[in-house]
Amino acid sequence: MIITVVLFSITVMISCTHEAQMPIPSYSFRQDILPILETSCALNGDCHLGANNGNDHISFDSSEAYNSIIAKHLVSAGAPTASLLYVEVSTGIMPKAPYPALSSSQISAILDWIKQGAQNN
Repeated sequence: MIITVVLFSITVMISCTHEAQMPIPSYSFRQDILPILETSCALNGDCHLGANNGNDHISFDSSEAYNSIIAKHLVSAGAPTASLLYVEVSTGIMPKAPYPALSSSQISAILDWIKQGAQNN
């Protein structure tokens, strides 16, 4: 009986595998996310530059970017992959042609920042 319990325990331990979770890098809005928005989204009057732009008044100008993101409900820390900011950059809706799409690392940084609570840090 003891041998059966020991063998069962060993079998369970061997068959139970857990992949190690890689920690999500910590992202800062000002140092990591804002530069992405400024160089890829706040480009000219046709894009998200200045409060009076033609794009729903969503401004990614450095002084207005975070407040614009929050006021326009572009992020949802409770549902990061459903956040409009993430959806639009990950599906290639934004930035619009002729501007290049964001890189996978830029998109991942935005998603991870949202997962971390989309803080103004």
